[in-house]
Amino acid sequence: MAPDHEPPPSFGPADLTLFEMLRAQNLVLRAGLCTLARLGVALRRAEPDRARAWADALLTHPIYKGGQFLFDLVEWEDFMLDGPPPPVAATLARDVAMRLAEALGLDAAAFPAAPPETDPLPDLESGFYLYRDVVLGVIALATRAGETP
Repeated sequence: MAPDHEPPPSFGPADLTLFEMLRAQNLVLRAGLCTLARLGVALRRAEPDRARAWADALLTHPIYKGGQFLFDLVEWEDFMLDGPPPPVAATLARDVAMRLAEALGLDAAAFPAAPPETDPLPDLESGFYLYRDVVLGVIALATRAGETP
């Protein structure tokens, strides 16, 4: 559902309430995923060798491959790029990354604090694979040196 998609005229009040809840949730999810991807782009630009090393190290990992499959299956790249870019949501991105860590059985408490919401982040690069950038964004958050949760 595009952020600016209008509900069908046949929707009644309960339909409209549910529709607006779904639209709001989509905006939150897009903001979190896009922020993670933008953090990944920033990592890739600032430390290309490290980003490439992480991408190479994870390329054959079953969880990475499964994540790529699901990302492609639900067409999250299209979802992330649909509509105007959402605002940076660093705290939300950290929360999404922590939930992913928990789902993988990792210690989410080890994630340091989210970067400030005002940090300038690069735009998404749609010519590249956004899944890789989302993963690099999770890594960027998980490895923020010298910060505590």
